[in-house]
Amino acid sequence: MVTRMEPYPPQYMRARDWSLYAQDDFKVSARLTLMYGLRYEYNGPAYTLNDNIFSFDLATGQIVIPSANARNSITPLFPSTIALETASQFGTGRSLRNPDTNNLAPRFGFSYDLGNHGRTVIRGGWGVYYSHYSGDIPVSESAGPFSATTVSNEVITNGQPAYTLANPFAIPGAPGSLALAGVAPHLLNSYTQQYTLSLEHEVARNLGMRVSYIGSKGSQLAYRRDVNQPLASTVAFSNARRPYPQFANITYSNNGANMLYSGLQVQASRRFSRGLMFTSTWTWAKELSDTDDTGDFELNTTIEDSYSRRRDRGNVYSVPRHQFMNQALYELPGKGRWLGGWQLNLLVNLSPGNWFTPVISGPDPTNTQQTILRPDITGPITYPKTLNQWFNPAVFTTPAAGSWGNAGRGIIEGPGWILANAGLQRTIHFERYGALQFVVSFSNVLNHVNYGEPTGGGTGSFGGQTVVNNANAAKITSTAIFPPAGNPRTGQIGARWSF
Repeated sequence: MVTRMEPYPPQYMRARDWSLYAQDDFKVSARLTLMYGLRYEYNGPAYTLNDNIFSFDLATGQIVIPSANARNSITPLFPSTIALETASQFGTGRSLRNPDTNNLAPRFGFSYDLGNHGRTVIRGGWGVYYSHYSGDIPVSESAGPFSATTVSNEVITNGQPAYTLANPFAIPGAPGSLALAGVAPHLLNSYTQQYTLSLEHEVARNLGMRVSYIGSKGSQLAYRRDVNQPLASTVAFSNARRPYPQFANITYSNNGANMLYSGLQVQASRRFSRGLMFTSTWTWAKELSDTDDTGDFELNTTIEDSYSRRRDRGNVYSVPRHQFMNQALYELPGKGRWLGGWQLNLLVNLSPGNWFTPVISGPDPTNTQQTILRPDITGPITYPKTLNQWFNPAVFTTPAAGSWGNAGRGIIEGPGWILANAGLQRTIHFERYGALQFVVSFSNVLNHVNYGEPTGGGTGSFGGQTVVNNANAAKITSTAIFPPAGNPRTGQIGARWSF
């Protein structure tokens, strides 16, 4: 496969955003306080000054441009035989998206003292929060007729290749060679409902405990799919099987994905007293979604089977089941100008690994031209947890002809990490000459090796996926992707004189 993309002209984007809000706190009684508010957000669709963006009309199968003026930016290589329509025919403005104008976001919270002199309090809250689209969408609509992207798939007929080194590219506009993108004209700002309920109690003087339930539900999340993907079949792939045979892949963005997060959080904290202050938090959480932002930070991932978004519901890559986060400050005992006043700072964090999706690379059992797809899983996943084999890839096999794999998304748990940082500091005050501060700090002070991700040779381009059908399957060849945990011990010594 060979892909060619002609450079597209610069985009000069413009957009308008407006926000209004009102909020109030009302003390019902000495024990009950209510907090409430309402926010309105208008996130105007971005457009370009020269109208050099495009979209795709699912109803007519035509490329959409903002206006006749956009034709001035179309590449000369773009074939004139491909029909174009303008935004007025598409039913939108020049941004090729209609604005979402009803983004009202109410908020509500409360605090209730259970009556034992403020030592035990219940707090809760709920609110609606909208996503924000930026210039990322026009960038995804920058190529098309403005850069003549072509995809060439080699076919050998009677021993003669269709493409050679002397002629490696498809002719723009040749059936199945032009790759496109599109955004639904009524793309909405996705929103989440965030809610929490917590119980706080003062266990002893300067020592408090908090137990919280934290939840979030995302609705109308953006996701992407190839609307020109043929149905999985035992029949060999051909452009004639595509819904729009004239084009190659058409990556289309729309609403409809969902997310659900639930977490239990327990926190102990001590205010600074007798030389000691600390906060310790344990979180137990699970997040399931049809999509996540490992593919695009606004339009999210592209689902595997364009006709079944539900197949992509699974664990979100970056939300581990548990996290244990601790930080403390301690005044070391000692007296005198040089031995007194030293402070020790500690940070100790522990986390299990991210969630990976198994994929196979190479075969196309679905005959949809999808060469990176999820496999079948034949049994439970076991974890030797060695560098040479973090998990057992033998449970994954190539799906039967004409079928998608039955392996879910986010079913492999990667390596976790342990991070300990430490610092020591002392400030000496002089009567006439200001203050001198000494600092010694170490990151990963234990020099603990935290394993990296078992990408199976897929590198970061696969976004939370691990290839399970090659020689590198389940192997770990690097340290943790999170830099503070993946780096060796580093230290620094500093002094600062303030006068």
